[in-house]
Amino acid sequence: MMPNRYVSGHSTAIRKSRLDNKPSLLPVRRQGSTDRTSTEARRPSTTSMRSSSAEPARVTYAGARLSKDASATKLSTNGRSRSQTGEHRYLQATTTPLRSSQYSRPTTTPLRTPEDRSSRSWETSLERVLAFVTVKDQRQISSVAWQRAEYSRVCAQLGARGGAGAALVRPLTIARFVDIVAELLAAIIGDAKLSTDNYVTKLPHLSKKLLYPSPVSKSWLKTVNTLHAFPQALALIGYLLDLATHCQMPVSDEWLYVCKDELSCLRRDYLSKCWIRFQEPAGAEHEDLNEEYLSSLKALMGDDDEMIHQLEQDIKEYERRLEDEEELAARADEARRAERREALAAAVRSERGARRAAAAAIAAQRAARHDHSEAVRLLDAEMDRASAEIEQLRAELEQQPLSVEERTRLLDEVDYATRVHDSKRALADQISKMLLSKETELAQWQKRTLDSCVEYKQGLIHISAQLPALASLAIEEKELMGAECAAYMATAVEALREEGARLSGRKAELLRTRSALCRKRAVLLEETRSKIADVKSNMQREQQSMQAELAKESSEAAAWSKEQLEISTRLEQLRANQEEYAKVDAELRFWEKQDSAWRAKLAELRAYIDAQRLNAQQRTDAVRARRLASVRDVLALWHAKLSR
Repeated sequence: MMPNRYVSGHSTAIRKSRLDNKPSLLPVRRQGSTDRTSTEARRPSTTSMRSSSAEPARVTYAGARLSKDASATKLSTNGRSRSQTGEHRYLQATTTPLRSSQYSRPTTTPLRTPEDRSSRSWETSLERVLAFVTVKDQRQISSVAWQRAEYSRVCAQLGARGGAGAALVRPLTIARFVDIVAELLAAIIGDAKLSTDNYVTKLPHLSKKLLYPSPVSKSWLKTVNTLHAFPQALALIGYLLDLATHCQMPVSDEWLYVCKDELSCLRRDYLSKCWIRFQEPAGAEHEDLNEEYLSSLKALMGDDDEMIHQLEQDIKEYERRLEDEEELAARADEARRAERREALAAAVRSERGARRAAAAAIAAQRAARHDHSEAVRLLDAEMDRASAEIEQLRAELEQQPLSVEERTRLLDEVDYATRVHDSKRALADQISKMLLSKETELAQWQKRTLDSCVEYKQGLIHISAQLPALASLAIEEKELMGAECAAYMATAVEALREEGARLSGRKAELLRTRSALCRKRAVLLEETRSKIADVKSNMQREQQSMQAELAKESSEAAAWSKEQLEISTRLEQLRANQEEYAKVDAELRFWEKQDSAWRAKLAELRAYIDAQRLNAQQRTDAVRARRLASVRDVLALWHAKLSR
């Protein structure tokens, strides 16, 4: 069953007491502080001081005063905050007082919670964690089929449990619903103290603690005795019933262990037997347990010498068979068959692909034939219709009362008008073609002009980096079609030609200066080469002497490195011996401590046994003396009676 530690320390009725016209239990708000108490009571983290991660205080203008309290914008018309609308009023100002300066108070980060974290109970921490747990209900509560199945299941389980909820009548009464839920909560968290007076305020909080996935609102709790609230009540009772059944299930020893395989069970039994043997008096041996564990482990793991030998012989036999010529020939034959099978499979796949392509081509030809036959049918229908119209026109023409001369004249006029119309249409087509060609040519010229303008601007950008004065010669693309563009371009070309002539003269002057510098550099180069030859000869002599010194130093370094290697080898050997000696010494000290502890414990046990023996002897002597005294008294009494 679920332990009582999940019972809350306070209920939601205390946090929302202002709704029932009761005095608020929230702490008094300090004047002009940003560490105000949040008015939102939907989760436990907001019942304390304002969190440092919350929305910062907003500056609001109210008349001629500047307020930095976030609650200043939420004040009611009567000058009181929402948390102070009860019967009792706290003596505090209704508005935030002005500050003389924004630096008049210490600019420290406000505390996240007002209470000390070390004094916070685990129940409060659990409530804060459960406030953020969100579980989505996967049950179809509104489904009629689900309601019927859940109703039968809940009725059967409640009948098996007995008690107050043995009968689940639809619709439920408030008393029946409270009795069923109280009994299930008592099986889960103990005495929930649920009644018809407080179930509306307690059940939402308790359901949230038990991680109930669906919302438990006060609206359907108040109307739980109606038909439309029965599905929610049935879902809550089913959830609590499953939770109570799970909590009351018996706990077996197998639940306490994670690994439940045969090897883990064998090891667990061995350790249990060793612990039982260890608690026996001194002198108990563990060799039989070790032998039993070893034999069981061999039987479990299949560690049998004869079986291992037999398996080795089988492996050798199989290896010999694999190296046989018949086996090699069979493998080669199998490889050839596999290769042939792969080739045949590839041929089959290619043939199937060809067949699919041929089938697709046949389907396409059939579709084309169908389309052609449809087109032929349409043409035949059109021809029949045209023939009918021609025949009708011929009949109408034969019925006209025109003479041959009038008919000829009319035909000549129609022919002349047709030729005039055709000539005008041909002339219009020719003119449109000429106009289209001119427009195309003009568009090409415009494109060339734009390309030239772009190249001109790009070149001008590169030149203006060295000659900033030429940047003023730039031209925009939208000005290319103007009449003044040609004159401006002529001026720009003249300016560029002048700049090019000036640069050509400067280039010639620079070439002359360069030739003079080349001659001077050749003279200096000859002088430098002679000096370099002298320096090379000196360097060769110095290098020879340096090589001799390096050879001497290398021989000395080799000897030193050899000696250093020997010393390091010896040092590693000594370190290894030191670690081994330290390990042995640590084991010796450990076993000496164990021996002293066991000897001290043995001495205490011996002293305790001697004390118990002495106590038992004393009590035995006392009992024996009392019995002898009683026997003497009885004998004296009998002697006195006999003497009478």
